[in-house]
Amino acid sequence: MNAAEHIVEAYYRLCQNCFTLSDQKVDNGNNRQLDLLAYQIGSQAQFHIEIGVTHRERWCPTIDDLAPKFEKKFFGKPADRPGATDGRTDVERQKNYFDKIEAVYRKVGFDPLKVRRVWVCWILVENEGGSQRSIPYESTCLKRIFNIEILSFRDYVLEQLEHKVGTSNYDDSMLRMLGFLKQRQLQLRKAG
Repeated sequence: MNAAEHIVEAYYRLCQNCFTLSDQKVDNGNNRQLDLLAYQIGSQAQFHIEIGVTHRERWCPTIDDLAPKFEKKFFGKPADRPGATDGRTDVERQKNYFDKIEAVYRKVGFDPLKVRRVWVCWILVENEGGSQRSIPYESTCLKRIFNIEILSFRDYVLEQLEHKVGTSNYDDSMLRMLGFLKQRQLQLRKAG
């Protein structure tokens, strides 16, 4: 789990009161894994969260940029390998791993029909929907419409987590660092 995934996991655990599972391997999924699964007891909401964060604004995605990532991560479409035309690639064999992804859902006790798909990115280039938005997305490989939630790591996840994390002495090094930053801000405001 990288730093961004760790922070998103902490957000779902602390802010959304979820149990979380990270880096779930997709059996027979051609080196696929699900970044994060989360279960919220009260609402019984089931989340499949994928995290693609870069903090450079010029590299931030548009909705159109995210479409191939949705197809691969949520719906099992294999990545196209330009130049490979030997007939053995997953694309050429029209292979799809959606059933394998759904098998992971079932393995952890999720109902595939109830899973909410969430993509976390730094920001969206066209941010008319704000820092948290939901879009209907028609999967090109499955020919079905799914609802996908998009969260801004910069403007939503970090902000929500910042409000939740105190200045306590957390054992989790990432939360401890956020606590240090919060304490720094409090002290600088007080001194200024």
